[in-house]
Amino acid sequence: MAKKSAVSKGFRKQTGKKPYLSKRDIILLCVLVAALAVASILLFRYDDGALKVQDGKVATDGDNWLIVNGSNTRGGTRYFKLGEVGALEGYDRATEAVLSDENLPDYVFTAQAEDAPIQKITVSTSHASAEAMAQYAASMLSTVETAEVGEVQSADIGGVTAHYFLYTASPETSAEAESTNEAFPSGEGAEPSEAEEVPSDEPSDPDTAPVPSQPYGKTLSGYVDAAHDSCVTFRVESAADTPDALPDDDALLSALESTLAAVTLEPIR
Repeated sequence: MAKKSAVSKGFRKQTGKKPYLSKRDIILLCVLVAALAVASILLFRYDDGALKVQDGKVATDGDNWLIVNGSNTRGGTRYFKLGEVGALEGYDRATEAVLSDENLPDYVFTAQAEDAPIQKITVSTSHASAEAMAQYAASMLSTVETAEVGEVQSADIGGVTAHYFLYTASPETSAEAESTNEAFPSGEGAEPSEAEEVPSDEPSDPDTAPVPSQPYGKTLSGYVDAAHDSCVTFRVESAADTPDALPDDDALLSALESTLAAVTLEPIR
């Protein structure tokens, strides 16, 4: 009698199904999940250098910090320290809060001597690159018809690159430049002169008559790149009774150099 085969006895060869993921795939998947977990933890704990804000006010360790509002970084209002402002020989330093944000101080140096050729220097910040701000400010001031605006230049000052331009303003341009001040954060533009007195038929006493403000102005606007994709801005201002009495370009550039030496910038990462 012939032997029955295994097939005839009801035995069938079982073909096992292959798993969807191989052992190698499972290991790679585990490594990927672990990497994503670590990245999430690091992102949560990442310190981008933003300053702490308590009750709407930025917490600082001093009263001379240069602070910028980097509002377009990681969403919301975030303040960053760009540096510190020191003393400047021959000038008194005062702090003026920006009207739109009291957490952003401007530092104003006023000459101690009444006959100083450079009467005022203002140091502030802007959340933009130095070159972009210089080009923008110069183009805005160029819209003032009677203002004389020079080209944007660059110079290596104290190991940093400063982008700057000079412009002059006459009595006719002072009022126009005032409106231009609101166009950009650092307020470049000739400072408005005091309103002129309306002529009167009554004779005035020369001892009590108001002294007109100095009508002609010459300003250097400078910009230096800083940390957090921002820049520090400098406005060096001079004024005189006549155009010939205004200081030359080198004098204003020298004042910018002295002011830069009084500023300590945070390292750019």
